[in-house]
Amino acid sequence: MGTGVTSGQEVGLSGDADRLAAALARMPDYRVLRRIRAMRRLGSPGQADGLVAGCALDVETTGLDHRNDSVIELAMCRFLADPSGRIVDVGRSWRWLEDPGRPIEPHITRLTGIRNEDVRGRAISEGEATSLLLDADFVIAHNAAFDRPFVEKRLPIAAGRPWVCSMADIDWRVLGYEGRALSHLLMQMGWFYSAHRADTDVLALLRLVDHPIDGDRTALAEALSTARRPTSIVEAVDAPFATKDILKARGYRWNGTKRRWWREVPRPDLDEELEWATREVYSGSGAPRVREMDWTRRHAAPS
Repeated sequence: MGTGVTSGQEVGLSGDADRLAAALARMPDYRVLRRIRAMRRLGSPGQADGLVAGCALDVETTGLDHRNDSVIELAMCRFLADPSGRIVDVGRSWRWLEDPGRPIEPHITRLTGIRNEDVRGRAISEGEATSLLLDADFVIAHNAAFDRPFVEKRLPIAAGRPWVCSMADIDWRVLGYEGRALSHLLMQMGWFYSAHRADTDVLALLRLVDHPIDGDRTALAEALSTARRPTSIVEAVDAPFATKDILKARGYRWNGTKRRWWREVPRPDLDEELEWATREVYSGSGAPRVREMDWTRRHAAPS
């Protein structure tokens, strides 16, 4: 005996839910969140001009240190975007589990749901994954400073690609959003999803960057504009300890590995920044070190 609803009833219930959601969304005391679904878009030949190919990805790992930890899940999706940043074509989703060669810590399993038995004997298809990276005009991740070192360690042939970070390369606060976490940004846009699995995080990333922020211009267009802009890294090498507060107030960050303060500045602002550092940090008796930066090197592992 069956007690479930029929397919016809399911369609009806779905329609009722959509109508209720639309009604609630019009009320000031309610906000409606919709579950993220796979983005199904297929470009047409007429959209060929000006398209760029991106590769969205996410990794789950055994820990936070790319030098000592390993990838246990990699998800990727190739897509095409038009000049306004709107995603017009989405390829198939790719996902691989990989055995790290040692037991996964319980807290990682609690976070990701990935168990030792899930990855036992599994491996990333290096040829397929590397081809996806090399065939794209750019790679995009949310928190690329975390993902990129793991990916380039695991797939070194694809190292040095242009990278975009949907977290760091967009000033979300200026755009009126609170925080930079992927799930929190999407909730402010009216979406929710089950986080901490690489494949669902990639779907969420695509939805995030496809969101319009200025007319037809999307978050992806904003991120690409920022990422493509060359900058300079100003490193306050051997800065006196007493200057740490003014460096922090200026926007410098502490690099614990190199033991120095640093800041990334647009190229047109470099002379002004060097003048400030020479005067305020070194009192005229020294100068900071400068490294040129572009999107083929940004977010990479510190050298």
